[in-house]
Amino acid sequence: MGVKPSKSRQNLIDNLESRLLNVPDDTKALQLLTNLNYFQVINGLENIFLTTNNPKKFNKVSIYDFERLYYDSKKIATEISRSLDDFEERLKGSISYHFSQAHCKNINDTMQYTNKNNYRDDAEFDGYPLNSEQYAKIIQTFKATEPKNKFLFFQPWFLTNLVQKNDHINQSFYRDIQYTAPNNVMTYQYDSQVAVPLWVAIETLPFGSLIYLCHYLKDDEMSNVLNDFGLTANDRIIFLNVLDVLKELRNHIAHGNLLLRFQTPAYIKFTNDFVNRFQLNPRTRGTISTNRRVSYASEIYLYDALKILNNFYSTKNTVRQFKKMFYHNMKSMQSAEIYNDRIIKMIGAPSYRHLKNLT
Repeated sequence: MGVKPSKSRQNLIDNLESRLLNVPDDTKALQLLTNLNYFQVINGLENIFLTTNNPKKFNKVSIYDFERLYYDSKKIATEISRSLDDFEERLKGSISYHFSQAHCKNINDTMQYTNKNNYRDDAEFDGYPLNSEQYAKIIQTFKATEPKNKFLFFQPWFLTNLVQKNDHINQSFYRDIQYTAPNNVMTYQYDSQVAVPLWVAIETLPFGSLIYLCHYLKDDEMSNVLNDFGLTANDRIIFLNVLDVLKELRNHIAHGNLLLRFQTPAYIKFTNDFVNRFQLNPRTRGTISTNRRVSYASEIYLYDALKILNNFYSTKNTVRQFKKMFYHNMKSMQSAEIYNDRIIKMIGAPSYRHLKNLT
């Protein structure tokens, strides 16, 4: 296809009209392309509406159909984002509670979550799944000796940065004259009697750091976290794969990417147990040769990601927004059934019925 030169908004509109896209009002169309990214709205959705691909032609499709579908997909993304936020909050609460119950019950043990000795080193487990894939960096980070390369909690300046960079964490409030920092925990540079509990500190962590913690937690604490999510100790690796997918979905939405085109990146690999547990349909299947793993499964689409999320939080409201999207298409367009079917295929759902069942 080659690199395309930049075109004016009017040229882009003229090009769309040459493909028989209906543009009733150039002024409104120009405003639309001023407010939204052409690549997202037009390029991202055109395969749903095109009658032919070579040459690209539309038939009885309006630029307003693109606009409507784009905003309908944003509403779906908002619902998914709410569920992901709830999942993240639940995970933070579960980790902080069970770790604190095990290691931080006394005042002087408040900062034990920064003591590396209270966690496990995944490198010590022979055959740890995906240890040459996306988990390689997580394993290496635990063993890092250079301060800047260590996991956040193990960096010597962690507590100082936590207090200094978060206005809601007041130094005087978290100061206790009875507190004496034990060995191997991080301390506050300007006052050794300051200690911030894990349930406060964990609220400042990004989702990616929670994944690291779920790798590093010892078996007893992680088993309790898994139990909070309706899983067993044997489901640890499956749950880690769940977190991989939800992190990618969360980032996709947060960066404003087009929801309907969601796909996990190829470098995120999945174990067979994970694929089988949730009955997923990855684009790339793993392969085994002479009883040896050659490659792992990878790349799932939005429908499979929603199947996974639905195991922990209801996606009823998300499905309701999909129904509204399809209804809007049926109400506004000829050949809407064809376009709705293409959307179903784009998100990787076997059928509309399968999507409706995610409630």
